[in-house]
This record gives sequence, structure tokens and C-alpha cells, in this order.
Amino acid sequence: MSWIDYQTPATAEEQSQLQRQNRMRTWLRRMGRVAGRILTRFEISGLENIPTEGPVIFAGNHFSTYDAVLFLTHLPSRTQIVGPGDFKLLWPANVVVENVGVIMAQRGSVDRKGLRAMEQVLKNGGFLALFPEGGTWEKGLDDVKSGAAYLSMTTGAKIVPVSIGGTYQVWKRMFRFRRPRVSMHFGEVLPPIVVSGDRKSRQQELQTASVELMHIIYANLPLADRQRYDEAPQQRYWASIDFLPQTIHPADVPRLEGLTELISKPNLFSPLHRNAGLPLDPFTRRVGRYTPAHFFEQAIRALQAAFEIDFKGYLEYRLGEDKANRIYADLAAFLPIVQQAGREHIAIRFTPHMSLQQETTAALGDD
Repeated sequence: MSWIDYQTPATAEEQSQLQRQNRMRTWLRRMGRVAGRILTRFEISGLENIPTEGPVIFAGNHFSTYDAVLFLTHLPSRTQIVGPGDFKLLWPANVVVENVGVIMAQRGSVDRKGLRAMEQVLKNGGFLALFPEGGTWEKGLDDVKSGAAYLSMTTGAKIVPVSIGGTYQVWKRMFRFRRPRVSMHFGEVLPPIVVSGDRKSRQQELQTASVELMHIIYANLPLADRQRYDEAPQQRYWASIDFLPQTIHPADVPRLEGLTELISKPNLFSPLHRNAGLPLDPFTRRVGRYTPAHFFEQAIRALQAAFEIDFKGYLEYRLGEDKANRIYADLAAFLPIVQQAGREHIAIRFTPHMSLQQETTAALGDD
């Protein structure tokens, strides 16, 4: 079900569709609040900072798809939410998107259609909710996109910073009935972004404003979430590769730093194996365990094909070109090693490691 402008549904069919969307929104808001009280220990604050008139952008940090559920259930009911349109969503996210009229953004490309829809909401005096970071993958605080600042600049929309705490990997804890602590704080309303008239410096000014926005959000997060942002830029990844039996000794076994970072970040890696269903068991369920080499070859080739077609631009948008190229190089370097092991019927153990500035080291895989 596609997004429809709340202010100006053009046809009888769109009006009927909008009515269905409103009914579904009402039902999901009620169910979301009930489920949230049962499955989490939820705290909300700063409600006095929610404006009654637009245009307004609600801008929140993003650790989990559950953040969008919190937006849906606790923001004003007429708020339009921006969601991901660059890969297939799983339940329950797909149900929400199909029935409440989310604006889908094609990340990693110039999405003029999505941008026009967002601007239309704000120019009509509406409410828009989005995540300035652009996604849930694990990252540092300053790794933020400039979209929210740009929309504020072009439409004159005020910004409400929303600090969402405790949602990283929250679905697992909820479904295990651990009732994790989840928080949502609405900060003081920020004025519309204004930049100088110098077109050459505009993008840098928007980026600076976006980083400042993230620091405001950061200030009202729980300690554990602030630490997650603090540690992300300090993390260094590499892998140890073992063979069974130890009858081959490749001359140069790479450290696979880029590939290890990719598979070690659940939010970054899960769309590839959970949403897309790629055969990546050596890097997921069997990570740190001896696995026949042909499964590694299958996984490497699946990743290479995905990054060339269905997930083209996925890494560049999330990690930047340098890290993306490092991952491509790691896959290319690892492939002949696993092919050699496969010809000799040898199993491989891939064990990822992570260190914080070389001070504390932890193995991420089990024997």
C-alpha cells in the first residue's frame, strides 16, 4: 500500500486507501502500546516538547527496527514515517510498511521521488519522522547522513531530537520475555537549519548541523548506548583461519579485516542472510566452527553476486568506499584459499576477533 499525502488525497480511491491506513494506524498504535508495556519496561519523557503545529521533523537515533514501532505508537498519529526501501523487510516490519503508508527511501542512490514526498509532507505543515543515521547498522556518533538537516533547510521545518535507548538487539530480549528497559526522550525543539549562501560550503554546513543534532540526541541516551557510540570508531577487526586437517599452509593468509567487521556487526550483516536469505552459514551459525570448505566458497560467491546486483551500493552507503573496497578485496583474497581447501577436502574454521585500540581483545566465535 503506497504512501498518500494526508492533506491532499486526490481521488476517491486514495481517500478510501487513506481511511484504511488510518484504521490500521489506530489499531497498530493501540497494539504497540499494549505490547510495549508487556514486553518491555518502557519510560517516556519530554512529551511537553512535542509541537502541536508543523512543519516538524522528529529525528531519532537508530539501533533497531523497534525504533520505528516506537515512532508509530508514540508520535502524533498524523506523523509520516520514513522507512527503508532498498531491501526486503521481514515480519512484522513488512506488515507495518504495507498497511500504514510509510515513505520508502531508496538508500544509496539519488531518490528524488522519496525526497519529494518528504518535502511535500513538510511544506503542507505536516509531521515527518526519520532517522538521520540512515539505518541501524553499528556505527560511530558522527557517522550520520545530512538528509534531516537538508529537509529542515529547504522546508523551514523545526526539529525535535528523539533519544531512543535500550533498543539494540531488543527483539531477542523481548521474545525471551526479559522485559528490557527501553526509553524515549523528546528534546527541546530546535529551530530550522539555516546555512550560508555559499553553495560550495553548503554540504559541509549541513553535515556539521547533522553531527550537532546527533550529539544532542546522544546527551539524553542511557550510558550503555552512549558507550556503544563511543566504542564503534575504536573497534578493530580481524580473523584467524584454521584448517582441519592441517595439510595445507597457504603462503599468505589475509587478516580479512573488512570481511570480519561486516560479519561481526549483526545489524549490518543480518539483511544479507536473514532478509535476502543468502547461504552464509560459515559466517553465522557455524562461525568459529570447522566447516567444509565448499560452504565457504558458496558463501563468498553469494556475497560477491549480491554486492554486484541486488545489494549494489549497500556497503558504500553504510561504510564508505574505502571499507567497501576492503571487503571486496577480502572476498577476492579468501576465495582461492577456500577453493584450495575444497580440492583437498579440508574443513576451515573462521574465528573473528575484535579489539578496542589494541588494548582489550575478545574472540567473537566459539570452538
